[in-house]
Amino acid sequence: METCLKCGRTIRSVKQWHYCAKVDLDSLFEEKEKQVSFLFEKLLAELIDWPDLAYSATKKCIVFVHHKTFLVIKPMKKELDLKFYLPYYSEEFPIYKSVAWSGKFETNIRLHDFDDLDQEVIRLIQFSYEMS
Repeated sequence: METCLKCGRTIRSVKQWHYCAKVDLDSLFEEKEKQVSFLFEKLLAELIDWPDLAYSATKKCIVFVHHKTFLVIKPMKKELDLKFYLPYYSEEFPIYKSVAWSGKFETNIRLHDFDDLDQEVIRLIQFSYEMS
């Protein structure tokens, strides 16, 4: 893994295309309900100690990288949209969307409040992390 000297994002190689601009993480939560920021902080607290984890803000989302991107979080007005990758299709709750993409499935969950961030959600994210 490399770090872009211009924006500070973690990338696979210095020649890899990426959104290359410094973005303040807090700016992604402006004009969003406070609960969205609190949910992100709670989720970050669950993930922060995982080995070889890096995250950075882009124009509209937060990207989490292990060996490659395994989680993308998009703060929305009233909820957090989580996109991660699984080796199988599923639309079982709490998953609301699963789309085939590059030999795996791009999977989405939306968190509205603290109760939505349970051990099943963490387990699914961890599975994506271990696949990356």
